[in-house]
Amino acid sequence: MSDTQQWDRVVDVIVVGSGGAALTAATLAHDGGAEVLVLEKADQLGGTTAVSGGVMWLPGNHHMAEGTDNREDALAYIRAIAGGREHDPELLEVFVDTAPQTLRYLEDHTPLRTHVTALVDYYRTWELPGSRSLPGRAVEPDPYPVGSELPDWVDKLASRGTLMSLGAATTLSEDMAPKTPELLAELARREAEDIRPKGAALIARLFKGLLERGVETLLGTPTRSLVIADGEVVGVHAEHEGRTLTVGARKGVVLACGGFEWNPQLVRAHIGYDVQPLSPWRNNTGDGLTMAVAAGAELGNMTSYWGTPAMIDPDITRDGEHVPQFEWGRAEPASIIVNREGRRFGNEALPYNDFPKLFGAFDGVGFPNSGPAYLIFDRTVRDSQRILSMLPGGPDPEWVHRAETVEDLARRIGVDPAALEATVTRYNEYAEKGEDPDFDRTTRGLMAPGRVAPLREAPFYAVEILPGTLGTNGGPRVDRDGRVRRQGGGVVPGLYAAGNTTANLFGWAYPSGGATIAGGVVFGYLAGRHAASRPARQV
Repeated sequence: MSDTQQWDRVVDVIVVGSGGAALTAATLAHDGGAEVLVLEKADQLGGTTAVSGGVMWLPGNHHMAEGTDNREDALAYIRAIAGGREHDPELLEVFVDTAPQTLRYLEDHTPLRTHVTALVDYYRTWELPGSRSLPGRAVEPDPYPVGSELPDWVDKLASRGTLMSLGAATTLSEDMAPKTPELLAELARREAEDIRPKGAALIARLFKGLLERGVETLLGTPTRSLVIADGEVVGVHAEHEGRTLTVGARKGVVLACGGFEWNPQLVRAHIGYDVQPLSPWRNNTGDGLTMAVAAGAELGNMTSYWGTPAMIDPDITRDGEHVPQFEWGRAEPASIIVNREGRRFGNEALPYNDFPKLFGAFDGVGFPNSGPAYLIFDRTVRDSQRILSMLPGGPDPEWVHRAETVEDLARRIGVDPAALEATVTRYNEYAEKGEDPDFDRTTRGLMAPGRVAPLREAPFYAVEILPGTLGTNGGPRVDRDGRVRRQGGGVVPGLYAAGNTTANLFGWAYPSGGATIAGGVVFGYLAGRHAASRPARQV
């Protein structure tokens, strides 16, 4: 024990957070011989990972057919979309080289089991080198019987959020498949037996492995600050059951506690405009970022975030506040998105990570897309596509804007009627010919690229669309072992980070669904392994 610091307890490695990156770091640290303690701020386990699709984009993983992927292709694709904006080119190679062994290790040494899922590389229509179509590089966890395997944790595992876009009992692959009688029967069985898919399955399987190892996890335990001695991180101050808990770390502390999307001050300071968080309610407030800064960390990627267009359904609230939802209906053929000036401002079929970035675009005079923006569509979309709680064949809810003419719709949403009419007329003219010379939507995109049709069939509708985020991805830079880099050079001894707490290794980019969790899990693997290998410090 230090002469100046009194510890409530001492372990080898402290992991802050309980998402995919954190639980992987805890697993590898334990398997490296370390005594590990996991501290989770929320009252539920799993963080953003638990309420996500649970997919991991892992090039070269062992579930892919032999010879269908290689290191050079994966690197070529990542480098092409990163466009030189990655903060450390070496980490791209580390990720590609470590991704296969990470998945293999977790499947060999924990209850984690995965299968290839129906996700392509998101920029395949750009014809970039190294991109893959189906079957792709993404895997998702097999559903897990939480009710029988984790009976004491069923109410402590975050999984049933308020996002309407993800099925509660379906895998991601099943979300994209026909709902056959056999599938419906299987879903009913999962509901009855509490068998959970997606991110809940990923967290449950990794956490079961930690329970089997005897690793302790404390929920409702926010970490408030790091303990630093002689420039080295040697422990943390946390809060638990109404009192301060001071825990020493002989080997290291791993920060894997999410980003800062629920901190309006940090969002304004770094991103520069408001984004609607779709991650677990008010959890990710930048705790890891502020602790790393206090330790002298070098930062990177601070203006970036994992994006998604967001919508608000007034009927979905929590604690009296609206809960942003994942988009619905974007890039349907007879639809466009316009800004407050009534003009289109981007390719509506862009990957969901990219489209929200257009809200912060500067046109030389101002920020015309800063809001409000609207998804405009006609009756053909209304009759065929669910949008939030508005179902085909159902009544029009009061919150949707509706009009018999485009001009009247413009007045209802406060947009110049002449401008919106001109925008729709131009779009229709080219859509009749299957063309989009303004934004190339007919050939490039993720959300139904190539599908355009004129907006002709009244009534016409408008739903407000906002920049949303699944999490920020700027923070402390890390090295190839997950060690936090020190501002001015070197690393902060004893401090590691992974997941959305860190600067995204892909820079601004998002190669495919599951790249977020994959980057976190891979660097959690590296951080936990390296932390366990350090000589124990006397604290």
